[in-house]
Amino acid sequence: MILAIALAFSLVAATFAFHYRVLIWLGSNTQKFNLERQPQVLLIVIALFLAHIVEIGFYALVYNWSVSALDLGVFEGAPVGSAMNYVYYSGVIYTTLGLGDIQPLGHIRFITAMEALNGFLLITWSASFTFLAMGRLWSWENGCRNPNKEKQGNPL
Repeated sequence: MILAIALAFSLVAATFAFHYRVLIWLGSNTQKFNLERQPQVLLIVIALFLAHIVEIGFYALVYNWSVSALDLGVFEGAPVGSAMNYVYYSGVIYTTLGLGDIQPLGHIRFITAMEALNGFLLITWSASFTFLAMGRLWSWENGCRNPNKEKQGNPL
């Protein structure tokens, strides 16, 4: 159990540090691509999506290692023998979707629980960053007007 706890908290620390570095990089380098303001938002969203895929991959690697080498548990339900199945399982847990077609048994359940909390926090962090970036970069003047109200003299 101590090993599973150490692995879980190491993964949380590693994914937080990775995500933090991605956000720092995006915050300081997005303007350097010489894109218009709104395409910068698209670049941010794509980069954050890819960061989440990498973080899901971190967990998938540890699940594979935990089952095959460390004997911290097994998975029941749908077969989880290939790398893609570990990525699938990790993605389901990371996004807190929790389909339930694969069930962890043993100490890897703790890693699974920590991944759900970690994924929720990282997705929320990305959403907050994107919201702030859109507030700074997105031009709302032309995109959010209601033409019917403008005819009546109201700006919105």
